[in-house]
Amino acid sequence: MINKENNFDFLRLLFSTLVIVSHSFALTNNNNKEIFLVITDNQISLGTFSVKCFFIISGYLVFSSLKRSENLREYIWKRMIRIFPALMVALLLTLLLMALLYTGEGNILNHDDFWRYLYRNLGLYHVKFFVGGVFEKNPYPRAINGSLWTISYEFTMYLSLLLFFYFKRKLPQILLLAAAFIILFSLANFAQHFLDEIISKFYLDSQDLYDLGCYFIAGSFLASINFEKFKHKKPLLLLGIILLIVATKMGRFQFFGYLLLPLIILGFGLLKTLYIKSIGQKIGDISYGVYIYGFLVQQTLLYFFDLGTYELMLTSLLITMFLGYFSWHLIEKRALKTT
Repeated sequence: MINKENNFDFLRLLFSTLVIVSHSFALTNNNNKEIFLVITDNQISLGTFSVKCFFIISGYLVFSSLKRSENLREYIWKRMIRIFPALMVALLLTLLLMALLYTGEGNILNHDDFWRYLYRNLGLYHVKFFVGGVFEKNPYPRAINGSLWTISYEFTMYLSLLLFFYFKRKLPQILLLAAAFIILFSLANFAQHFLDEIISKFYLDSQDLYDLGCYFIAGSFLASINFEKFKHKKPLLLLGIILLIVATKMGRFQFFGYLLLPLIILGFGLLKTLYIKSIGQKIGDISYGVYIYGFLVQQTLLYFFDLGTYELMLTSLLITMFLGYFSWHLIEKRALKTT
C-alpha cells in the first residue's frame, strides 16, 4: 500500500505527530488543557485517539498483506521486519543517550536495569519504562519512552491473524472477522476485565487489548469486504463524522467509536486527495520513526531546558521528523527490501 496513491501515509504521519502534540501537555504537567480532553469532556485524549486510528489503519493494511502472503513464513517475516530493525536501532541509541545523561551512583553500565531496558523492550511484552538515575527530575519524572507500550498490542494483533491461515479454508473470512469484532466489541464495552488474570501474565492489560483489538479487527473486516471498492465512501465518511460528533457530545464516544471511527478513517485513507496522496513517495513513510522517537526526544529536551507546552511541541516535532526520516531511509526502507 506504500506505493499506491492514497491518504494512508499522510494519516499515519498525522497521527504520529498528534501523539507528540498530546504528550507535550502530559510531559509538562498541563493535561487539563489538552484540546481533545477539553472538547470531548474528558472522554479521550488526542494521543489515545491517534493510537486507536493507528490500529484501524494497521488492521486494514496488515490483513491486506495477509491475503497477499503465500505462506505463514512470508507473513511473519514481513511483520517482524517492519517492527524490529527500527526498534533495535532506537533502543541502542536510547542506551547511548542514557549513558550520557545518567545522574545516579556508580557507572550505569554496571547496572542490570540499563541492560534490561534493551532486552525487555526488544522482547515487546515486558516493556521497561524506567532506569534509575535517568530523567529523575523531569516534570514527568523517570519515564524514558512511554510510547513503546502499544507495540506489544500491535504485535499481538499480527499474531491473532495467524488463525485465519488455519480457518480460512473451513469458514469464510468475513464471518470469522465479524464474529471476532462482535466478541471484542462486547468485551470492550461490557466486560473489560474478562480473563484479566490470564492476559496479565503476558504483561498486557485486558481493557487495552479488547479496545485496540476491536479497532484492529474492524479495519481487517473492512479489508476483507474490499471496502476500497465501495462507491459511496465520501457520503459514508461525512455521515460517520456527523454521527460520531453527535455521539461524543452525548458522552458515548467509547461505544460508537468502534462502529463509526473505522469507517471515517478508512473512508478518508482510501481517497486520493490532492497534494497529500503522494506524501509517502516524496518523503517516505516516516511515521513509525516519529512515533518511537517522539517521547524520548521530548523527555531529553525537558532534561536540558525549561520548556513550556508549545515550545516543547514545536522543537520536538522538528527534531523527531528528522529522526523519522533517518529511520525510514537508512533502516526501515532497506529492511523492507528483504521481504
